[in-house]
Amino acid sequence: MNVESVFIFLTVLQYTVSIIIPTSLGKLSGKEIGEYHIFKRIPFAKPPIGALRFQKPESAKNWNGIRDATEYGPACMSNSTKTSSIQKWVDEDCLHINIFTSNKCLKTKNCAVVAYIHGGVLIYDSAVMFNDTYLIDSFLKNDVILAIPAFRLGIFSHFTVLDQSIAPSNVALYDILKSLEFIKREIHNFGGDNQRVTLLGHSFGGTIASMFTFGKEVNPDLSLFQRTVVMSADQAFHPLELQLEKTKRFVEYANCSVPMKLTGKMSDNKKDRIEMKCLQKKSGMELLRIQRSLEEAGYPTYGGVVQREPLFSEVKTSEYFDSPKKIPMLTGCTSFEFDHAPGDKNMAADFGFENTEECDAKYRKDVKDGYFDRDNHTDRTIAVFVSTQLRVKNLLKKGIPVYLYQLRYPKHVVHTDDLYYIMGVHPFEMDENEIHLREVYQNMVMNFVKTGEPGNRFEISDSKSSSYFEINWNETTGLRPHMSTDFEKNVMHYWGTEMMEFDKHITLEKKKKKKSFRSSEITPYPIDSNSHLFLTISIFSLVFLLGFYVGKFCLNQERDQYIQLYGNDFESI
Repeated sequence: MNVESVFIFLTVLQYTVSIIIPTSLGKLSGKEIGEYHIFKRIPFAKPPIGALRFQKPESAKNWNGIRDATEYGPACMSNSTKTSSIQKWVDEDCLHINIFTSNKCLKTKNCAVVAYIHGGVLIYDSAVMFNDTYLIDSFLKNDVILAIPAFRLGIFSHFTVLDQSIAPSNVALYDILKSLEFIKREIHNFGGDNQRVTLLGHSFGGTIASMFTFGKEVNPDLSLFQRTVVMSADQAFHPLELQLEKTKRFVEYANCSVPMKLTGKMSDNKKDRIEMKCLQKKSGMELLRIQRSLEEAGYPTYGGVVQREPLFSEVKTSEYFDSPKKIPMLTGCTSFEFDHAPGDKNMAADFGFENTEECDAKYRKDVKDGYFDRDNHTDRTIAVFVSTQLRVKNLLKKGIPVYLYQLRYPKHVVHTDDLYYIMGVHPFEMDENEIHLREVYQNMVMNFVKTGEPGNRFEISDSKSSSYFEINWNETTGLRPHMSTDFEKNVMHYWGTEMMEFDKHITLEKKKKKKSFRSSEITPYPIDSNSHLFLTISIFSLVFLLGFYVGKFCLNQERDQYIQLYGNDFESI
């Protein structure tokens, strides 16, 4: 074997052989790239298939021998028209976590940890869509361990019924919490400190990180994570009624609905269980096909989070964000976010106003009449701005450190552009200024993850001046990142002051009208009890009884047909 062949052999060996990592579930062998180690497709829960579909995740089983952790597993089930990041391999058996570490961390056993929650509104994107080399450069070279968990998406997370003992709402969030429990228990084996964990999320991943920060019922002892980074995220729960309606529609399209005339005295719970079991018997690909067809037909997609206990207190939005836990936060956005994707959004509902329809109508009129200059921002962009400031305001009110930033470099400044600097996704060709901006972003995030402070003269936000860290760079003029004031002043004044006062005024007016109505004298219309009324009631009663017995006869016949079709489930559940 010549010298060149030996070199090639050693290079290949360097990139394929890794050390063995012990965990409480079994041993792992990952991929070694120089002094860095990547462990992929580590199960943190049982495959959510069969009877476990639509249910909370259960702890993964132990394995024998050494598990091969060198390659990514499948993405969780997704096939949406709303993303250009199509996943190459999807499967229901996807509840895995991918962990990136280094020799230094394995030696010191005290490296800070980032748990990354991907975006996609719980409809698309995945934990397996990243470039290893880029993540090594962003995290591992800065002595930060990265963990990327997967979680269920679409209908697989969003089968929603009233009784959560049948199927819990927000299954994806239970998946994420299960992965954080895995990190808490196992990350020391990878060289991480479970008391230095930061939850980092972008877009809806940031929304989830924020929900977990403000929700009293999640991470109450701060044992799962101690800091959060929330990037380009709005803040809104989806109505329970909407999720119930979407589930009902899906059941109907899957031919799993129990016909109303066959239910008899069947309770809603029994009906929901039958329909869920019918869906559990179908293949995952069939459910994914139905979901895609409904989306293409223009129906609402199966995403979002419902504000339901036990994960979230069912209180007003203003009350929900009034009691954050003592978790420092780094949060911010870009200056144009969704300005490239116009679309209406009822922001009054998202921000927790009481009179959402009146406030939305006023907003539309004020924009049309030119009273409110929204600087050509779209509804979705404004929603990100106001939600970001809402988090900052409520954290500062409780004396919790929060750092606010905004990327204002004009070339690439829409939603997901700055995510490229950290996670390497949605790439573009960087100019000479953006090469520096990537370094600014990486230093800002990694410093905060490790020390709780972003550094580079980035100061804690001030609520009075609405101060923020303006991220910009110009090699020609010498412009550099710096602290600024009046974060999105026009938008914040309109929604944070004027609209809030308008909402309070409408509420007060409604109370006055209600009080006036109650105090007015209302004379009930007299009902004359005569023979005509008696005769009408008698005829109605006879018709009702006749219809009842005829209907019952038909119902029993069709019930027998349904039992033949679905087996014992109809009777036994």
